[in-house]
Amino acid sequence: MGWLNNDVTYLLLKKMLDVCTLRHRVIANNIANVDTPGYKRATVIFEEKLRSLLKRGLNAEKIREIQPQIYIDETSTWREDFNNVDIEKEMVRLSTNTLRYSIYAQLIEKKLQMIKQAIKGK
Repeated sequence: MGWLNNDVTYLLLKKMLDVCTLRHRVIANNIANVDTPGYKRATVIFEEKLRSLLKRGLNAEKIREIQPQIYIDETSTWREDFNNVDIEKEMVRLSTNTLRYSIYAQLIEKKLQMIKQAIKGK
């Protein structure tokens, strides 16, 4: 199914699943280091890049080129041990990310079902 690799909707959903997977690992790492002195919270930057790309026009090649970045928050420190992880916020981020992953997975499943029905001629 080489043509599927040029479908903008499929590629974007696939990219979003990959971003959610990376974000999940980063958030889990933040949670694991909540009590590590000096640890700085990391976050995944992607949606801002995607918004910028959408303004210029979206195609398969651009989607393949855009990559998420991991940003380390060195600027904020609100604890005495210089750790800036807020466990409650990280748990909310984890739940939100899990929900997003589920939605993207459902959308990609629907897309593939539609393609399957089109192939069958229904």
